[in-house]
Amino acid sequence: MIEDADNLETGRTGPAWPLYGAAFSTSLSLSVCWTAMPFILSGIGGTEVHVGYALALNSLTYMAALVLTGSLLGHMDVRRATLLATVVALVAAVAMVLAVLGSQRSEAVNKLAWVWAIIAAGGLGGAAMALFWPFLMSWVSARFEGLELNRRFGRYNGSWSGGGLIGPVLGAWLVESSPLWPVVASVVCFGMTVVLLTIARSNLSGRAGPRAPGLTLENGHDARTLADYRWMSRIALFCSWACQAIARSQFALLFVALGYTEAQFGLYYGVFALCNFLALVGAGRWAFWHFKPGPVFVSQAMMFAALLMMVFGRTLPVFFFSAVVLGIGFGFSYCSHLYYGACGSRNRSARMAIHETVISLGITIGATGGGYFAKNVGAYAPYWFVFALVGSGGLLQLSIHFVSRTLIVRRQKAATRRL
Repeated sequence: MIEDADNLETGRTGPAWPLYGAAFSTSLSLSVCWTAMPFILSGIGGTEVHVGYALALNSLTYMAALVLTGSLLGHMDVRRATLLATVVALVAAVAMVLAVLGSQRSEAVNKLAWVWAIIAAGGLGGAAMALFWPFLMSWVSARFEGLELNRRFGRYNGSWSGGGLIGPVLGAWLVESSPLWPVVASVVCFGMTVVLLTIARSNLSGRAGPRAPGLTLENGHDARTLADYRWMSRIALFCSWACQAIARSQFALLFVALGYTEAQFGLYYGVFALCNFLALVGAGRWAFWHFKPGPVFVSQAMMFAALLMMVFGRTLPVFFFSAVVLGIGFGFSYCSHLYYGACGSRNRSARMAIHETVISLGITIGATGGGYFAKNVGAYAPYWFVFALVGSGGLLQLSIHFVSRTLIVRRQKAATRRL
């Protein structure tokens, strides 16, 4: 029965709170570090291109490692995989601390080497996370379907987005004092994750276990409909992370160039994270949006609106409103693909690897393209580049949904004629 779902959370896998805590502390570590990263790199001699390369390499190594984990390591025990990933990420964060310390003691001509050392450490940390997020999501969601799957993901999303809510404000505040403190905070948070994963228990492999009694897929939706929503939400997820990559990298530099401070950018990103948190928790609590196209299209349109406000805005209220719009659309696109991707799937770790690969692809293209266009075309070129991505994605979504609905209607008519 559904009423046994809470017992499942404290059954074979032990209490679920260490998993939610691990998601929170890891997200906090990453958001502190990567919110401060543009200011860390520029403060020790890096350029806009280096800022773009740092985020792009982190995402690219993550994506490359996801291919390896999805094809060769999907059988790993979830606890062992997540612990290994966290230890490697902790080592990468310590390397960043040493690189920042080295840059503070070096001559100006040698600082570029420390910039590349930080970028390389970020790449190592990105690769490590390929063993963390897909396996943690598989661990959290194993044996759940339907409404309970949605609620389980809602708690998980609330946990990691809670860390993403606090991290930007903390990272921007710390980097104003010194570029060292954000990476030190990142090390501490990864240490917390190691402790939480150590006390968590699991005898599950990366594959989802048998479904719990009474937990079934939502009725009335066939494989064609599920594929339709999976692809529409996948496009939305890619576009939203490309937008977020621009907001986190190039917009951070533009924001300061317009006369605002790093701490104010931290507040901007905090507003984004708060709205993302509320969207994730709300979508995880209520299921009215399941298998309805309108919310997916609206979230795509919100990306357009947020980008336009970044380009034409000059005041804090406009920028903060763009953060609200971007955060809500971003949160919904994330949870929708997470749900549709996991729905009906027994090999959850593989589905979660696809989810994370799409995220990584969006970040890589957004950050790399943004850095290139900012350096070679102009300060506002990155936003028009991502605007074109979002527009193309919207047209592709409409095409996919139209073709899918047409095929379904034809099949229904054919079945009626046979009767």
